[in-house]
Amino acid sequence: MRKTFIIAEAGINACGNLDVARQQIDLACMCGCDAVKFQIYDTDRLYDGDRTAKTYKEHQRGWFSYKNFRVLSDYTTIEWMATPFDVEAVNLMEDIGVRRYKVASRSVTDHKLMEAIAKTKKPVIFSTGRHDTNTVKSSLDILSDNQITLMYCVPDYPTKVKDLNFGRMTKMAEIFKVPYGFSDHTTGIFASIEAVRLGAEVIERHFTVSRNLDGCDQICSLEPNEMKLLVKSIRQLEAYRDVL
Repeated sequence: MRKTFIIAEAGINACGNLDVARQQIDLACMCGCDAVKFQIYDTDRLYDGDRTAKTYKEHQRGWFSYKNFRVLSDYTTIEWMATPFDVEAVNLMEDIGVRRYKVASRSVTDHKLMEAIAKTKKPVIFSTGRHDTNTVKSSLDILSDNQITLMYCVPDYPTKVKDLNFGRMTKMAEIFKVPYGFSDHTTGIFASIEAVRLGAEVIERHFTVSRNLDGCDQICSLEPNEMKLLVKSIRQLEAYRDVL
């Protein structure tokens, strides 16, 4: 039976609070997730110095130091992952010893970042966002020695169900002949379950201790009871698929 790899995307939902981040990790483990993932960035580099950008303050508040990321990676009992947004973040992740990388859709055209990740030769979970096939191909060519899983992703927070197009998920994976997954920004669990039914091998969901916390990603994040139900539902679907 093929097991779906389920990622709890902690992201910036801890608002820079190390205790909340530890709680996210504990709860992700309790829910049965396979990995918990954070985001490593320098806020000014991420926004190219534009401190007036809509979500600049959200990312500034959600920032952790490199030292804190080491603390969190040591604390985690399931796989610890991160999305790097610059070469310095890749270097930190190599020092920590991550097993794989996640490329965010906003970084698809950052070939300098792709080159740094390519040198690691580690597996890459690659969000396509709204990029066309040629744009995706230009980065995948750089990552030719990395094992790729393409992630269908609609970069709207939250994503409306009417805006989903799972045909794009399966079509792009067919073009590049790689496994595929779904980075889900909807407000429920059903889109993720449908993606697994259609063959998604990786599911990534934003995860929070409570949606009452501050932060722009809380609205599309699952709380612990919802994440637990999602994991349980996916495992049940896998069990049925195995006997049918």
